[in-house]
Amino acid sequence: MPMQNSLALDPSVGLGPDPEEEMTEKQAVKLRELTSRAGEAFDGSLTRRQAERRIAHLEEYLS
Repeated sequence: MPMQNSLALDPSVGLGPDPEEEMTEKQAVKLRELTSRAGEAFDGSLTRRQAERRIAHLEEYLS
């Protein structure tokens, strides 16, 4: 019987952070800076994934 790699069987391997987790402090700082530059309100209730998308959008908008 061939030996199986336990990492290959773990469905969580290779996945990013839980999309429902709160944004990181680093994301919050970046988002505060960008929303301030864009003249928009800062939303501290975003998840990590939402913050990532919002940051990308604002960076594109402000460039």
